[in-house]
Parts: sequence; C-alpha cells; structure tokens
Amino acid sequence: MLHKRSMFALIPLVILVAFFAGCAAKTTPTPTPSPSTGGNAITITVTAAGMAFDTNSILVSAGAHVTITFQNNDNGIPHNMAFYTSAAATTIIYQGARTTGVSTVTYTFDAPTTPGTCFFRCDVHPTTMTGSFIVQ
Repeated sequence: MLHKRSMFALIPLVILVAFFAGCAAKTTPTPTPSPSTGGNAITITVTAAGMAFDTNSILVSAGAHVTITFQNNDNGIPHNMAFYTSAAATTIIYQGARTTGVSTVTYTFDAPTTPGTCFFRCDVHPTTMTGSFIVQ
C-alpha cells in the first residue's frame, strides 16, 4: 500500500519535470535586423536656431536607417550636422552638407550596428552646437 502511494506522489513530479524540460528545449527565434530599407527606420527633425540645436540628444536603434530633416533657421548663417563615434570627432559616421539659413536639408544614413553613445555637432560651430547620438 505504501508503495502504491509513493507511485501516485511520484507521477505528478515526473509530469512536472517533463513539462519544464520541454519548455526549456523551446527557443524563441532571435529577430534579425531589418535591412536599411526595411522597418528599422527613424525619421526626425532637428532645428538650428539662435546658434543652437533644438535637441542635445538623438536616440536610435543599432543599424537603423536614419533620416533627419535639418532646418537651419539662422538667417545667413551656415550650419550642418555631423555624426562621429566620439567627441574627439576623429572618426566620422556621417557628415551632412552645410546649408546657409533659412533653409532645410535632408540627411540620410545608417546608424552604427554597435550600441554606444556617439556624438554629433555642427562642424561650423563645433564647440557650441553639440549633442549625444545614442545608439541602442
């Protein structure tokens, strides 16, 4: 009789172990990054006015296809947006053309595929017009 009770107590334990073992074997597929023309795209607008950008940080997904509508509202003053791997500004990610305001230009490029905090600036005013380009 004792042996019979032990068997009935052991059966739910075996079922539970089998269930969890089956769950552990299942894997969730890792999403693959979209190509630059796919769904991993970001479109933003950045404005330069009063010798300053209207934002000091831009957040994008790693490898995202980035489109920036850059509005230069400083009449008669040239500006651009350039993206670098660091504030040292020695390695360029993307360097947009200069435009003299009041004007609008569109910049399109792919963000780095490695997450990290990069840097952007106006190359004409590199010490006063700067920001963080955050890739995650």
